[in-house]
Amino acid sequence: RDVYKRQLVLWSAFFLTVGSAATVAFAVGAGSLLTIPALLLTLCLLLVTGIPAGFILALGVRNAGVRSRLLSRLRTLFLVLLGIGYLALIFTNAFASVLEPIYRVLAPTPIDWFGDLAALGLGIGASPLRAIGAVGFTAAFVVVAVASLYRLSEWLWYADGVHITHEAERSDNGSSRLNGLSRVVSQPVFGVAAVDWKRARRSPISLSFALYPLIVLAGPAVTAFQTGEIGTGLPLWILLSGTWVAGSLFALNVVGQEGAALPATLLTEVPERSLVIGHVLSGTLLIAPITVAATVIAGVLSPHSVPVVASLGASALVLSAVSGAIGTGIGVGFPRFEAVSVSRSTKAIVPSAFAFGIYSVAVLVVALPTVIAHSGIASHALASVVGVNRFVIGLSGTLVSAVFACLVGLISMYVARDRVRNYQFE
Repeated sequence: RDVYKRQLVLWSAFFLTVGSAATVAFAVGAGSLLTIPALLLTLCLLLVTGIPAGFILALGVRNAGVRSRLLSRLRTLFLVLLGIGYLALIFTNAFASVLEPIYRVLAPTPIDWFGDLAALGLGIGASPLRAIGAVGFTAAFVVVAVASLYRLSEWLWYADGVHITHEAERSDNGSSRLNGLSRVVSQPVFGVAAVDWKRARRSPISLSFALYPLIVLAGPAVTAFQTGEIGTGLPLWILLSGTWVAGSLFALNVVGQEGAALPATLLTEVPERSLVIGHVLSGTLLIAPITVAATVIAGVLSPHSVPVVASLGASALVLSAVSGAIGTGIGVGFPRFEAVSVSRSTKAIVPSAFAFGIYSVAVLVVALPTVIAHSGIASHALASVVGVNRFVIGLSGTLVSAVFACLVGLISMYVARDRVRNYQFE
């Protein structure tokens, strides 16, 4: 009970402060000071009903989740779909399409009466009876809400909850792939990569920082969806975003993400080799195939010719494979050891913002020749000036970016291995 009271006071204080200022500003703009008490009363009633309603909804979801094995298993999937839907709403600007059906459902209910209460001082035909009804509805709702909150809280507190046992089930295909990888690379390198993948599978929200490049990709993707056409720019955005994600996923905090296992890791034989190469390999094997496939598919559907699409695919392969190496030296130079909040109730060790910013600039610089050589306007202009086919321009950009990326990646890996080799605890 004390928690609910404190939460109600806390949120009410915030919204009343902001709402009071907005109320006065609206009343002055409307030229009717009588609007102020009506709007303030409406705001108070909305807070008294809205905040408990939110708690009831949250407790209902929690009670269902702790009692249903299926809902517990689907929780992560639901959160991912919810996040994707939210981003889709932002970039498609389809809020009206979503809110209009909700308005049709809520308009006949007592919730619509609060509008009459707020508009009493404006003289626009608001119904006094409906305004009084809003006050009565609030009083009745509070009585029901208080009883419901206590009952739902009691159910949640005494719930046994479901226990999901995660059995180590490995398919023959997955086991053979891992065994094949362990035969190609050394066991320490394979161990680091396997740990990265296990961490990602158990706590995918800890990789939420990798969504920033995908947010950049959302704009061109939405444009292509709305127009029904894939231009020459979308494959480049996919290439750039995939490269961006591949290097930042695991290789951008080589030392920091080891956490409490770092001292033991540094005492192993040649720790710098296993740490650096293992983190690079885990991100490359996971993201590079997706980047290459998505770039080639978008390129085939775009106006690009087949040779230019092949050049784009080669660029995607090289850049996404080398981006992890570029990130290692930057991440070791600016590590982060402390866990930060990635959601309201989850903390994880993620790369520092400074390291992520420097890495982003580095990726943009090494990918710039490819982007220029394959963009519609720039490649056409260069081909006209030089007098060669656009494929030659694209291939030249691919080669320049590949050489530049490999050079920067080798230097960065050398710096990372040297820092790890000479790392000392303060």
